[in-house]
Amino acid sequence: MAEKGRGSVMVVGAGIAGIQASLDLADSGYFVYLVDKNTAIGGTMAQLDKTFPTNDCSMCIISPKLVEAGRHLNIELMTLTQIEEVTGEEGDFTVKLKEKPRFIDLEKCTACGECSTVCPVELPSQFDEGLRDRKAAFKLYPQAMPSGFAIEKKDRAPCRLACPAGLNVQGYVQMVKQGKYKQALEIIMEQLPLPGVLGRVCPHECEDACRRCQVDEPVAIRDLKRLAADSFDPREVEIKCREKIGKKVAVIGSGPAGLSAGYHLAKKGVDATIFEALPQAGGMLRVGIPDHRLPGEVLDKDIEVVTNLGVEIKLNSRLGKDFTVDSLMADGFDAVFLGLGAHKGIALGIPGESLDGVCQGVDFLKELNLTGKTRVGQKVGIIGGGNVAIDVARAAVRLGAREVTILYRRTRREMPAWEEEICAAEDEGVKIVYLAAPLEVIGENTKVKAVRVIKMELGEPDKSGRKRPVPVPGSEYEIEIDQLIPAIGQRPDLCAIEDLAGLKITEWSTTQVNPVTLATDREGVF
Repeated sequence: MAEKGRGSVMVVGAGIAGIQASLDLADSGYFVYLVDKNTAIGGTMAQLDKTFPTNDCSMCIISPKLVEAGRHLNIELMTLTQIEEVTGEEGDFTVKLKEKPRFIDLEKCTACGECSTVCPVELPSQFDEGLRDRKAAFKLYPQAMPSGFAIEKKDRAPCRLACPAGLNVQGYVQMVKQGKYKQALEIIMEQLPLPGVLGRVCPHECEDACRRCQVDEPVAIRDLKRLAADSFDPREVEIKCREKIGKKVAVIGSGPAGLSAGYHLAKKGVDATIFEALPQAGGMLRVGIPDHRLPGEVLDKDIEVVTNLGVEIKLNSRLGKDFTVDSLMADGFDAVFLGLGAHKGIALGIPGESLDGVCQGVDFLKELNLTGKTRVGQKVGIIGGGNVAIDVARAAVRLGAREVTILYRRTRREMPAWEEEICAAEDEGVKIVYLAAPLEVIGENTKVKAVRVIKMELGEPDKSGRKRPVPVPGSEYEIEIDQLIPAIGQRPDLCAIEDLAGLKITEWSTTQVNPVTLATDREGVF
């Protein structure tokens, strides 16, 4: 520390004793660093008055001292600061300090209090033993020195920690609460470009982590995102982008991963081109979710948010047929992002699966979403317990199927589909048979006639934490159907990249990547 006058002294603790010591030292010619962990000096004396929350009675004693210390030319106030380490010897100390952010610029703050007036977040006040709340933007007490406000930020909320995108959940929820939908979208779109889509189909793990669950039910976070996107057009939100940096990236796939990649690349000044194999953009958002759950016009709006930033989408452009990774690199792209999606349904692996009338759930939904129609039977059996199985069932009802039955090998408790979707399917007449697994598809004249199933019972938990279904010997029976739709999961179709040099494929049919950078072993491919 540079010496001023007789030298420099650090006083730690800005209660009445620390303030008086600082004044005495400063008047004697020392330069004093007055350090305190709070946002203002005053210490315990400022907290003595519990009857009058404004501290008028106690502050009349200390207030003149605060002003004198705050204005003294030989005293530098260092609030929100704590000592981490002291090294050296007498007369020549080095002190390592850690300062917490104030989040408000004291040089610009006039202590008008407007920030506190509009602040939506309330916290317990520390000066009246919890008798009232204060705002997160606050002034420690009316006579606080320095005379400026601060913002107190706690640990990240559990809802935000549960969000894969790290959205400032509590921020946009508070904005929606006040009807400030544009501001809510601005917060949401700092991290992602699809507010309308995610307001409808987000897995909303944030709600499982919501602390309100400890009282009754979680805040309807996903629905509040939908409310914001439906109340203010996301395309009208101003997205700030950096100046172009002269880099080009090819994005393969226009699903949520590809659209998000293009969005964030554009924000960073990178030219992004998205290549989509299908005739419409959106990936699985477009072809894997029926209109009753995600209307096409909502998806179109969110896609325009991305293209309005200058991101180009080339449709009917299939990797491995119309271009390759090598050809993209040769065309001047600096990097390639693979967002291929999981468009390949997983087979049941049982006899009769090749009969006429057996169709994968993802293929059923893809044809329906692209053409507006698809083949549907009168008695439809669906295998699976996830949202795809429910989507197929509800779509089949809308297409005119007389009987729709879902077969699931566990109980409702283990069913991964959302409870709201399960209830909606049942309300629409879908029958769900639990603890049943398919053994064989029975045909007649090459067409599906029935499915033979076996009853199951739950055993010990498996790797997923759910109880493992175990067959009950001798419990086989048949269900008459004319169409069977497996919906037990999807995996990526990697035929276009499985021979690409530098790429390794995992046992789950995904590309092996660095877990931090998501880079493959092929330079420039992510």
